[in-house]
Amino acid sequence: MSDPLWIALVAEGPTDKIVVEAAIRNILEDTPFILRQLQPEESLAFVDPGDSTGWGGVYRWCRRAAERSTGAIESDVLFATYKILIIHLDAEVAGEEYGHANIVDGENDLPCSQPCPPPTASTDPLRSVLLRWIGSATVPQGVVLCTPSRNTETWVLCALYPRDAIVQSGSVECFESPQNRLQSKPMSGRVITRRKKRVVAYRARAKDISESWPDVRILCTEAERFSADFESAVP
Repeated sequence: MSDPLWIALVAEGPTDKIVVEAAIRNILEDTPFILRQLQPEESLAFVDPGDSTGWGGVYRWCRRAAERSTGAIESDVLFATYKILIIHLDAEVAGEEYGHANIVDGENDLPCSQPCPPPTASTDPLRSVLLRWIGSATVPQGVVLCTPSRNTETWVLCALYPRDAIVQSGSVECFESPQNRLQSKPMSGRVITRRKKRVVAYRARAKDISESWPDVRILCTEAERFSADFESAVP
């Protein structure tokens, strides 16, 4: 058996890891891999996602990494262990201001959101913002950006409820609140209840998300972009 592919993830919360891991499992098929979440800390996967640090945590991790690697994150010590680093940021962050996360940043490149469609009107500038956070002008070797539009729950909605009217509309990536749509689904298999993401429920449905990933790639341009970029980054 070949050695597993070691992958690091920086994301907004623990449920994002579950979805990204499900996608990778489908992409890599039988290739063994190990995915470790560096931000938030792995232990947060077992507590209420409300305790995670959100996009502000992603920002702080990126800035620390940029300082540690003097602006060349591809040379960071983490690549001694990991072959790929995935950095996740929901596209809805494009509408945020730094002050919302108690951050002072002189660039003031947030907000950067634009009308949707197309999703790329917001995700492209957001990806540039994210690259600045890690001190890079272009995506470094071994780094994969993951920017779901509007958020990761768009992918979950498409994977678990492909017959949903919003999914079928053809503009699901521009729907502002897929999380509200998910919490309106039947209790059996529901992943969000009372506006709270249920980590246990996400885990229970990870296999369903993985199996449906090819359809998600068709429905969501950002899912396809992430998948293609990840495939290109695999050694």
